[in-house]
Amino acid sequence: MANLTTLSTAAFEQAKKEAIGNELMRKEISLSEFNVVDNNHIEIDGVRIEVTDKAFGKLLGRLRIPKAFAKRFSEGFGNDGLRQLVTMMKTMKSNYNDQTVTLMVDPSTRKITDILPAGYAAISNESFFDFATRYIDQYGLGVTHVGSNPYGGAQINCVSKDGMFHVPGMSNEVFNTGVTFRNTPTNGLQVSPYLSRLICTNGMSSTQFAETFGLHQFTDKNINEFNEHMIRMASTGFQPVGLADTIKKAHNTDASLAEMQKAMSSILSTDKAVDYDYVQRYIPITRSMKAYEMAGADPNTFTANQLKNAKSGMSVWDLVNGMTNFASNDTRYSIDDQKMGNLMITAGNILTKKQYDTEGLLTVDPFANRSLLTEAEGARVRGEA
Repeated sequence: MANLTTLSTAAFEQAKKEAIGNELMRKEISLSEFNVVDNNHIEIDGVRIEVTDKAFGKLLGRLRIPKAFAKRFSEGFGNDGLRQLVTMMKTMKSNYNDQTVTLMVDPSTRKITDILPAGYAAISNESFFDFATRYIDQYGLGVTHVGSNPYGGAQINCVSKDGMFHVPGMSNEVFNTGVTFRNTPTNGLQVSPYLSRLICTNGMSSTQFAETFGLHQFTDKNINEFNEHMIRMASTGFQPVGLADTIKKAHNTDASLAEMQKAMSSILSTDKAVDYDYVQRYIPITRSMKAYEMAGADPNTFTANQLKNAKSGMSVWDLVNGMTNFASNDTRYSIDDQKMGNLMITAGNILTKKQYDTEGLLTVDPFANRSLLTEAEGARVRGEA
């Protein structure tokens, strides 16, 4: 069984410093206060500012302009035509209801990286760390990991030193329970249950746990609700409701090829350098696909529904642990902490799905070798006899 290690004070402070340094600048502005130059720039008070594709797409969304339509419009009328379309829609919306939006700016590149609703990204990473640290100290939590990314997100994984959870009947499934504190411009500050599997130190969180709670601003009402939520989580040892049953179900349910593809895609998307063949040690999708080919079926021709109905040969629990093992322990590619943290969340969200893909499949088929109706009965049912 692996030993659980926590961060030193010096390591925590260094990670905190990096997270604060990665923070994006924010500016709330009304639609009428800026002009669209083209699909890569806006102008505020005569100053032209570059806009990323993601941010421009968010602006189109705020103006209710479908991206596909905008693309066709640009191809037909050029960037100037698209600018006129966006300006017209922005003017109409400003005249009707001058909406306020939040611009997120990367100070290192001076680019607008995102456009969010008013009031978003109001919690700075410095305030986030100060806020989370109070609860870490209050509940005696041990910090196992701190991560951040260049897009302003920060995450702190903690375990309760007294929080130990066993899955009855599964000797290897012993966990330290705790919480994940997360701060992102889009979702604000969130707290979710966090699990560290002791046999291999795989870490996992999920935004689908019922105990997940979030806030966008530090109002008295929000803080009181957060306090009550933490009290409730602590009263159960930070253990998610129904976790044992969920793990048992995942252990006894075959993952589908669709779920396996999602797991593989999630790992590969953490970094362009991640090698498909290397990831087979965590998610052996090539072997699974080959098994179908040997049985005379080409999984590359399967429909989306067929992929969901096709068993992968791995249990959902093994699939989830393959993802969390890569996220928690693999150091080959030096992937940033936030992306690995997001992978842990994706794994947790697969685990906590309301229904796994193959869960509803029946293995009994009394009509595999015969039909219910004889030929004569079939003709009578169809009105042919």
